[in-house]
Amino acid sequence: MSLEQKVMADLKAAMLAKNEGALRGLRAIKAAIIIAKTAEGSKGELKEEDEVKLLTKLIKQRKDSLEIYQQQQRERAHAQLLEALTITSRSLDRAYRAVRWHGSDAGEHGG
Repeated sequence: MSLEQKVMADLKAAMLAKNEGALRGLRAIKAAIIIAKTAEGSKGELKEEDEVKLLTKLIKQRKDSLEIYQQQQRERAHAQLLEALTITSRSLDRAYRAVRWHGSDAGEHGG
């Protein structure tokens, strides 16, 4: 299952649970996936390695924003972004495990 499919399934679950924080984080991931898939030269697809890079970039951006919000004492924005960061980190963990699993699977079969 691709990252986009996992995000869509998680989005559906978050909508049913009315979890606004999860929805914000997942929508941001979905938007980044769409942007990456429609970028010039992407052929409308993302490899698992590209998914990991995308999520890593999103996490770095969120961490940088968290520092700024904390310095500016914007507690509500900080809390919302922290929740989005948690969702993005979870997605990165799943994507990373998939890449590692496929990498070890290819190694076992000589390929």
